[in-house]
Amino acid sequence: MADETQVDLRAIRKELGFTQAEFAEMIGVSPRTVQSCEQGWRNPSPAVEKAALLLLLAHRRGPEFGVEKCWETLDCSEEERKACLVYQTGQGHICWLLNGNICKGVRHRSWEEKKVACAKCDFFKILLCDGIPTR
Repeated sequence: MADETQVDLRAIRKELGFTQAEFAEMIGVSPRTVQSCEQGWRNPSPAVEKAALLLLLAHRRGPEFGVEKCWETLDCSEEERKACLVYQTGQGHICWLLNGNICKGVRHRSWEEKKVACAKCDFFKILLCDGIPTR
């Protein structure tokens, strides 16, 4: 059974305008994998969900993707910034992608844990504009 944060690959694929075969090629899996996930026969792996979200964000944000800095939007303290890998590498637009980073003092060690936290995050909501397509 899918949890409330399971990424809906079909919705993302359709928003991007890809066929199952095209989408599978873009995220590096077989068309059968995409079909199986869309039909609910299997859950997408963390790598598949991350790749799909990355494509979705790049599509929705266009040239703005990469400009946003999570630490500015979330008003992270200097102490929080110094402890954060995302801040140290200047990649504030992909904070959601990295499981091991520390966000607001909490290190999320798994993708499932990270998805739940990001779904509630004001920065991620702004970044996605329309939210995460979930099923």
